[in-house]
Amino acid sequence: MDDSDSIGASETNDNDFRDLAEEVFDEYIVNEIPIRLIHISNDDQGLNFKLVDRNFVKEHFKSIPDKIYREFCNETLVDREGRIRERMKETFKYAIFSHRWLFSEPSYQDMPTEPMRVQAELEPKWKKLQEFCRKAKVDHGCEFAWSDTCCIDKTRSAELDESIRSMFRWYRNSHICIVHLSGTEDLAALERQRRGGTKIDVWFTRGWTLQELLAPSQIKFYGTNWQPLVPLYDSKSDRVSDTIMRKIEKITNIPLRDLKSFSPGTNRVPEKMLWASKRRTTRVEDIAYCLIGIFDVSLMIAYGEGNRAFFRLMEEIMKRYDKWDVFLW
Repeated sequence: MDDSDSIGASETNDNDFRDLAEEVFDEYIVNEIPIRLIHISNDDQGLNFKLVDRNFVKEHFKSIPDKIYREFCNETLVDREGRIRERMKETFKYAIFSHRWLFSEPSYQDMPTEPMRVQAELEPKWKKLQEFCRKAKVDHGCEFAWSDTCCIDKTRSAELDESIRSMFRWYRNSHICIVHLSGTEDLAALERQRRGGTKIDVWFTRGWTLQELLAPSQIKFYGTNWQPLVPLYDSKSDRVSDTIMRKIEKITNIPLRDLKSFSPGTNRVPEKMLWASKRRTTRVEDIAYCLIGIFDVSLMIAYGEGNRAFFRLMEEIMKRYDKWDVFLW
């Protein structure tokens, strides 16, 4: 092979790597991040936010494929695509919210598509969202955020279906999950909470918050007044904090190993069902839909089917789990 052949092969490999970076970039945005996000910005007047879609995110990060190419072009990577995906996740930082819904919450229809500064003191329903966005931006360096109350257009059945079926993955891919325990003032108050004893925070009793506890790789708990239960200087993520995780283990009866690192799937079905058995959802179908990610199964969303949703969930689980103890919980 002469020098011209070597140069030609090198250029081909470079072009292939550029193309791969572009393809993985497009695929990641379409498949791995929420349909809509809140974009958080600051100006002289304070915090602003607006609702954006995946096209906005793609345009915002359009320089990333070239940066990744330049970062890795001179390295020999065993798994190029996997390494690119890791960098994508590190780059597309978004905070995700876990909380107990109030009677009045901002909806998708309420959200602005141009930067808006909310006067939360004049409109109380915005206060919680404003605090969440502030913590996302200031405490965790995220300029994008997601909240289930306002980032899903629930009038579109296809969007609602995709959101519910993707939610475990969206929580797992987040940079940080911010949990607001509205009934817990501080760590001492959390310590006093026990199943069957002192009244526990309502967050620990809801169906959807089970996957919101287990799915994220990083999670941070905030109390009633939006102060972190464990100071930020101790840990940006409470996932690594035995101090708080052992307290949550006692409240939820979920083993510490699962609180530290949870793997979804149809193993240990009775144990996982027991975790969910004392939790409640407003819609009866949601007791099944909120477990889709926990068991890593696929289920069509059909509000109005009632208890049939849970029967369908069990059918899907039993296709992969054939032990006699499937209903022993």
